[in-house]
Amino acid sequence: MFIENFVPGKLEELGLGPDVLHAINPKLVIVRVSGWGQTGPYKHKPGFGTLVEAMSGFAHLNGFPDKPPGLPPLAMADMYAGLYGAFGTLATLRMVERDGRGQVVDVSLFESMFSTIASEAVKYAATGKVSERQGNQAVNTAPRNVYVCADGKYLALSASVQTMYERLARTIGRPELIEDPRFATNEGRVQNSDGLNEILSTYFGQRSREENLELMASAGVTVAPVLNAGELIDHPYAVGRGLFDTAKDEEIGDCPIPAAIPRLSETPGRLRRGAPKLGEHNKEILAEVEHRRKT
Repeated sequence: MFIENFVPGKLEELGLGPDVLHAINPKLVIVRVSGWGQTGPYKHKPGFGTLVEAMSGFAHLNGFPDKPPGLPPLAMADMYAGLYGAFGTLATLRMVERDGRGQVVDVSLFESMFSTIASEAVKYAATGKVSERQGNQAVNTAPRNVYVCADGKYLALSASVQTMYERLARTIGRPELIEDPRFATNEGRVQNSDGLNEILSTYFGQRSREENLELMASAGVTVAPVLNAGELIDHPYAVGRGLFDTAKDEEIGDCPIPAAIPRLSETPGRLRRGAPKLGEHNKEILAEVEHRRKT
């Protein structure tokens, strides 16, 4: 497998285009990751995740209606592109097993990001309507939101399924909300979400987050805390699930890193060592290239 992240055309300039590489090794899987893809009018434009997160439509939907569009505070497009690259590679390797021929996996950050909100384009084509920012509320279901508790901490609630909503109403001591015409159906709750959120905000705001979580959990209502990285790393779920592994680094010592996922029953992933230094494996890689060239 060969992975490159140059601007499209650069690999060909170096004399290492797919035709050259496949002439050497017909089974080679070539993964080409770029901002906009190997074809199209934008193929030679530099591409960063920020640009595709904006242009794909994601930023338009992300955030609150009275605020500017929101860019994600992490490399979201890059991570999605990595996943699509992995999926494409695995699918291509199956083809190699079948007919012995490799191919090019063309992964663009833009298409990877767009795939997450592609249904919005379908919605517009069918209805002529463009969805707007909703904050933490969902477009088609309610209640679904984030609420501040008495200790200033937050929890997230998703109770859009009718049985879950009814369970929530009883748990907060407001069973009459089940028959209330404003909230009796999901459609009504979406239309009257401001009123419902006011009721829920008042309830959750009278108790600490831990008290709210315990009350909801005892009733089987679907809530979860809004955690930061510091809270998550020592959380019972993270510890019990083995969410983090430990990498040994010569400069910073032991460092927690996410464990390998997905979890395979027979051949689970494991951490063998930390990230290599720049150029650390050059000799091994070049020796393998030279061996393949000679054979």
